[in-house]
Formats: sequence, C-alpha cells, structure tokens
Amino acid sequence: MKKTQLILGFVTLFILTSCGTSKSAKVDPYIGSWSLLIEDTPQGDMASTMTLFKNESGAYAGNLSSDLGSFILSNLKIIDGKLSGAFVVQDMDFDLTGTFEDMLFKGYVSGMGADFKANGKKIVSE
Repeated sequence: MKKTQLILGFVTLFILTSCGTSKSAKVDPYIGSWSLLIEDTPQGDMASTMTLFKNESGAYAGNLSSDLGSFILSNLKIIDGKLSGAFVVQDMDFDLTGTFEDMLFKGYVSGMGADFKANGKKIVSE
C-alpha cells in the first residue's frame, strides 16, 4: 500500500512539474504606450503619446501622436535602452532620441535647429 502511494506521489509530482513551463516569458519593457511632454516648442509644451511595438520581422516600430496628428517613427532603433528614430511633421524632419530608465523616458526631439526636451513615462493599463 505504501509503495503504491509513493509511486502515485512521484507520478503526480512528475505530471505537475512537466505541465508547467520552466521558462518564464520575458516581457519587452519598451513595447507599449509612453506619455511624453515635448517642452518649449514654438507651439508651447506638446503632450504626445509614443507607441512602440515589434513588426512582423521582429524589428521595433512605432508612432508618435499629438494634437498635430500621428507620425510614423522611421529608422527606429532601441539598443541597450537607447532609442533613436525620426519623424516628419508638416514636411519638416525631426529626430527623437532618448533613454529608457525603468518606466521613464528621457530624451530630446531635435529639428528646426533646436533641441526640445521630451520626457515621459510608460502608460500602464490596469
């Protein structure tokens, strides 16, 4: 009887451990929406949302939305927590650069011969 219980216990333990995944899925900390404030632009401080995702080929892609519209981020790269990309607003080229620090983004929008601070935080949906 004890031998049967011992074998049954091992079988149950084996089933429980083999059904669970031993590898936890790593969440990409950059993917999602980020609330940004681009400061001291000619239009004043501009609230915007940067949305980042991975495309079909696994590369980062995204867009930047504000009261001026939605703009595709081109040449988007995120390497070692550093973002670089470009976008066009009203036929003017702008660069977006910055770094991620946990849930914060600190960077700059550069264009028209000036640099504008672009700081924000990740939007966490509940």
